[in-house]
Amino acid sequence: MILLILQARMGSTRLPGKVLKPIVNNIPSLYLQYERLSPSQKISKLIVATSHLPQDDIIETMCNQWQIPVFRGDEQNVLLRFYEAASLYQPDIIVRVTADCPLHHYKVIDWCIDQFQTLQVDYFSNSNEPPVLEDGWDTEVFSFSALKTACKEATKDYEKEHVTPYIKQSGKFKCAYQKYLSSNPNHYKLSMDNENDYKLIQLIFHHFFPNILFEVDEVINLLQNQPHLLNINQSSIINEGYLRSIQRERKE
Repeated sequence: MILLILQARMGSTRLPGKVLKPIVNNIPSLYLQYERLSPSQKISKLIVATSHLPQDDIIETMCNQWQIPVFRGDEQNVLLRFYEAASLYQPDIIVRVTADCPLHHYKVIDWCIDQFQTLQVDYFSNSNEPPVLEDGWDTEVFSFSALKTACKEATKDYEKEHVTPYIKQSGKFKCAYQKYLSSNPNHYKLSMDNENDYKLIQLIFHHFFPNILFEVDEVINLLQNQPHLLNINQSSIINEGYLRSIQRERKE
């Protein structure tokens, strides 16, 4: 069984409530992302994983309306949340996607799963750090056994907050990285972390609407043909939250 866990929360400091912000035609970001991932031919089950915080009640309410399974767990220890959510389904393979990536696409998911299985690794990602970086389509595929080990052995706060650092950095697991689209520039900031990111993503969706299943190469072509669009969020930093977590860990 292959389980996709879509990690979502309302409590963003830079863009509060971002996962339910309307993107196009008043459709919330989280639902758009669900619709863009659902056609996957590889995923057995897709669930949303959020926290027990009252501010995330609305995520559960909306997921229930959309008939999307939702799991609620620890706010800070997201690694534990993932392990507890996955334990309910006992999958062989887990796909981790975050809900700040409404541009994500099911073909990226399926390709990453194929790579994971073909390479026979414990962990595979299309987006880690340059030169393998595809912000906005970040996909992580890993075995349930690797997740279980990480949950037992990870001790650092950033390892627990960001789920997979222990798997990638401990040296205990076979990891592989490769871009889905080799022509995808490393510097395109296409996840949604602040108002400028939000504006850019809205413009991209409006460009293609009513088609909401436009593909990665279509987005890249749009941005290459209209490079002025990238000025909208040129001050945004890719993986800023993760980088801040590591800096906090070093200070402590």
